[in-house]
Amino acid sequence: MCFPLLPPKVATMPDTLAPPPSATVSLDDRLDLDEGAVYLSGVQALVRVIIDQRRADDAAGLDAAAFVSGYQGSPLGTFDTELQRNRKRIAAHRIVHRPGVNEELAATSVWGTQLLDRMPGRRRDGVLGVWYGKSPGVDRASDAIRHGNLVGTTPTGGVLALAGDDPAAKSSTMPGASEAIFAALSVPVLQPGNVQEALDLGRHAIACSRASGLWAALKVVTRLVDSTAVASVGLDRVRPVMPDGEWPGGGTAHAPHANLLGAQLLELERSMLEVRLERAREYGRRNGLSVLARDAPDARLGIVVAGPAYYDLLQAFAELGVPDPPVRILKLGMIYPLDERAVRDFARGLDEVLVVEEKGPFLERLVKDALYGATGAPRVTGKLDDAGRRLVPAGGALDADVLVRPLAARLGVFHDLEPMRARLEQLDTLRARPLPIVTQRTPFFCSGCRTTARPRPRTAPWSGPASAVTRSC
Repeated sequence: MCFPLLPPKVATMPDTLAPPPSATVSLDDRLDLDEGAVYLSGVQALVRVIIDQRRADDAAGLDAAAFVSGYQGSPLGTFDTELQRNRKRIAAHRIVHRPGVNEELAATSVWGTQLLDRMPGRRRDGVLGVWYGKSPGVDRASDAIRHGNLVGTTPTGGVLALAGDDPAAKSSTMPGASEAIFAALSVPVLQPGNVQEALDLGRHAIACSRASGLWAALKVVTRLVDSTAVASVGLDRVRPVMPDGEWPGGGTAHAPHANLLGAQLLELERSMLEVRLERAREYGRRNGLSVLARDAPDARLGIVVAGPAYYDLLQAFAELGVPDPPVRILKLGMIYPLDERAVRDFARGLDEVLVVEEKGPFLERLVKDALYGATGAPRVTGKLDDAGRRLVPAGGALDADVLVRPLAARLGVFHDLEPMRARLEQLDTLRARPLPIVTQRTPFFCSGCRTTARPRPRTAPWSGPASAVTRSC
C-alpha cells in the first residue's frame, strides 16, 4: 500500500479525554482551551476551526486575519448565532463576521479576501475567507463560488466553504447533497464523520486551499452539526504537509487576480483544471486523508465509504453479529478530487468493491473511473448490485438499520457466516410482529398553559379524541 494506515492525527481519538482531577473545567474551554479535551457541538467545532487556524497562523509568525460571511439556514442555522455570541472572543483573534444579505453576496465578499495582494496599502499578510450556507445556498451561490474558485486563493489566506447538507430534509424543503455541485465547480470537498473529524478536517481543508490555490469545501450533515461530543484539541493535532515543487511558469504558489478577460481568463481555467486540482489531490495523498481503516487478509469484498456512513457501517456489522468482518475498508476524508492511486491500491486482489454513500451515485462513479482499465479490476457495486437490483438506497439518509441488508447481501456472496444468517432471521421475526397496542391515557394537565384540565367522567360514553378536556385553553 502506498498510503498510511489510520493516522492518529486525523481519525482516531486519544486513549483518554478526561481532564486531570485537579483541572478546572469551564464551558468556555470549548473555544478557549489550547490543548486537551473539550465538550462541544458540531456547530461549535466549526467555530473552533477558524479560531484554531488563527492561533496556528500567529504561532507561525503570520500577521493574518479571517473574514466570515454567509447566510443562515439549518443545519447551519445557529452557526452565525454562535459567532455573534462569541463576537468579543473572535474579535480578539482578528476574526470579522459579516452575515450576508444572501448566499451569493456573501460568497462574493469572501472571494474578495483573496485579492489582498492586489490592493494598495494592505495591512495583513493574508486573510482567511470562510463562507457558510446550507445546500440550497450552495446552489444559489454557485456562480459566485465558480468565479471565486477560478480566481483562486493565496498561500497565506485560503477559503473554507462550509456546506450544511440535510439528507433527510428534516428542516429543508428538499433533501440536500452538495458534493456534486462543488465537483462541477472544481472545488475540493472534504467530509468529516464526527465532531473530532470536523475539527481536524476543517484545518486540513484550509491548508488544502492554501496549498492548491482553490477554495475547499467541508460537507457537514445535519446529525454531525447537531451532535455533541468530547474531542481532543491542540494545534499539533494537524500538521499539514504541503506539496512541493515549483508551479508551471515559475513561482511557488498560485497568484489570484481578477483579470477575467482573454488569454488571462483561459490561463486561469487551465491552471484550475490541470494544476490546482492536482495539487489538491496531492495534498490529500501526502496528509493521509484516504486511510485504510480495515484490512482482512482473506478479504474478497472491499468497501469505500466517507463521513458518518463509516460509523453506520461499523454499527451495521455489529448488528449483523460480525463485528470483525472479513472485508477491506477504505475511509475517505477527501471525496473530491478522489485519490485514484489509493483506490487502485486498495482494490488490488478484491473481487468486488462496494461504495456506501448517501444520495449519489457520486463516489461510486469516481471509483469506477479510477478502476476503469486496471488489470484485474474488481466489479463495483453501490446503488445497484451486479444484477441491476437496488442495493444501497439513493434517497433519504443512511443509518445502520438501512445498511444491514445491503451489507448482508454482498458479504453473503463471498462468505457463509452463520451468525449473520441467524441475526437476519431474528430481524425478520421482529419485523413480522404486530406493533404493540398503546393504551390511551387521558391527559390531566395542559402543557401549553397553567390551566389544569379536567377529564370527562368515564361513566359517560365519549367518542371524541382522547385528549379532549372540559375546559378549552
